Amino acid sequence: MALALTSILGTFALSTSVYAASAPPTPPSLSAQGAILVDANTGQILYGRHIRQEFYPASITKIMTAYLAITHGWNKTVHVSVEAQNQPGSSCYLRAGQAYPMPRVVTAMMMVSGNDAAYAIAQTVGGSVPHFVQMMNQTAQRWHAPGIHFANPSGLPNPHHVVSALGMAIITEHAMANPIFRQIVATKVASLPPDPTPRIYYNQNRLLYTYPGAIGVKIGYTIEADETIVGAAQRHGVTLIEVLLKDTPAGLWPDAANLLNWGFQHFSLVHPIKAGAILGTVDIGHRPILVKSGANLNYLAYPGESIHPILHFVPNNHLASKPITRNELVGSVQISINGQDVGSLPLISLSTMAPYQKSFVWRWKWIESTLAVMILIKLLSRYRSRYRRRKTLRVNPWHLRGSDSR
Repeated sequence: MALALTSILGTFALSTSVYAASAPPTPPSLSAQGAILVDANTGQILYGRHIRQEFYPASITKIMTAYLAITHGWNKTVHVSVEAQNQPGSSCYLRAGQAYPMPRVVTAMMMVSGNDAAYAIAQTVGGSVPHFVQMMNQTAQRWHAPGIHFANPSGLPNPHHVVSALGMAIITEHAMANPIFRQIVATKVASLPPDPTPRIYYNQNRLLYTYPGAIGVKIGYTIEADETIVGAAQRHGVTLIEVLLKDTPAGLWPDAANLLNWGFQHFSLVHPIKAGAILGTVDIGHRPILVKSGANLNYLAYPGESIHPILHFVPNNHLASKPITRNELVGSVQISINGQDVGSLPLISLSTMAPYQKSFVWRWKWIESTLAVMILIKLLSRYRSRYRRRKTLRVNPWHLRGSDSR
């Protein structure tokens, strides 16, 4: 695979050819009104349908609820309130006044979609449900997840509680990067401590039982939202995440399997840029430095796809006045392919470079400028002195005749 490097207004284009050019594969027919399929590691979008349109999410909301419970309250004890116990819809059958370990409550919530568990988690982690919902929205905004606005921790219908397929894919990418979350959503059977007898929970995500390589994550349903699912599967080192919104009861599970199958069958992992590949020169402190890639670029390509990476160098400006050694991290490069951001790679220097020294010419110009300013100030000072003396003569001419006016 040959690489050609050309400069384009501070960015660079790498032309690569993997196969003979051909058309993209035809995606499967889906019942879902909103859908997306992405690479979990890079966020690369393989398929999209109304990916920014807002839909009711139902219980896939609990992906964010579980993530915040893991990252902000994993060691806390959940005390169940009357309000939590009385939440409508699906339930873990938690009892008011009881206390449970957070890990057990989160696991139960993700397996049987208990709204009581979601409410109790929100009260425990956020101090109140409104504050927890604020945490949910702030996290979505920090991750730049579009079309997301949460109004409760469970996904119960609310006109202001909406998500987009793209937004949920981004949220799930972050959540699945957490090993505790990943373990929970892959769990098929779990139990909650006795109250008075232990409860056994079975995961409602059918993909875990029927789809080879499935690793989670959450399903949902309300009358307003219809069927929803966020699914994930892993094969041959590739992890795919799918989001289906406003699907039909008959179409949900076939859609979920068909979309994942389409992704695994038509896309394969390639490395348009490999670790050690020379990428060009980067200007750091007025010093051009030859750089290479510090890692492989992962990209899912279909057979015959023409790949044209666009590179945008982001140098480390803290090194502007410092010496640079060979094989030193000097910045990063942001990469887009065919108009889509696909991640970044570290930039590694290929040579040593002394600290930046200002040239003799530059120093002489600085001296000339300083002298010119000093001379100008001196001339202005002399001019002002003469002007004041002349003004004094015009105002008081008698001093020329002495003090006697007779």
